Amino acid sequence: MTRPAALAVAVLTVPWLLAADPPAGGGLAYTPPAPPGPPDVTGLVLRLFGLTAVMLALCGGVLWLVRRSKQVSGATAGAAGRLRHEGSLALDRRCAVHLIHADGHAVAVTTDATGLRSLVVLAEPFEAALAEAGAAEGHPPAPGTAAVPAALQSRT
Repeated sequence: MTRPAALAVAVLTVPWLLAADPPAGGGLAYTPPAPPGPPDVTGLVLRLFGLTAVMLALCGGVLWLVRRSKQVSGATAGAAGRLRHEGSLALDRRCAVHLIHADGHAVAVTTDATGLRSLVVLAEPFEAALAEAGAAEGHPPAPGTAAVPAALQSRT
């Protein structure tokens, strides 16, 4: 036998050898403890409803805090933000084109079932430039430029 194994056997057997003798008369009589009383049903139900109400109130408080933290603090009710949704065009069940204005720039956003597909900053309308170029060359205005204000058409 190796030294660690002999040490383990000695540690395990010495307390058994030094133990007191068992009591006289067989000595292994077991007396079970008294069973506990039945639980208080009223207390359990009150605790259930009370803790449920506390948890619902806690969830409501968290929702209120999240909504409050997402509100823009400097904007008034009638003020327009820097991002404005102008319109959407559904191309099919999954695809759509959205026109938004961001900081005065028109932006076309295309989306599909997987999410954002493209984001294109659109050029400014060029009807005024066409009308100006046509007037400089002596051509009549284009059919779509009738709605362009005269101040924009008469740039020189």
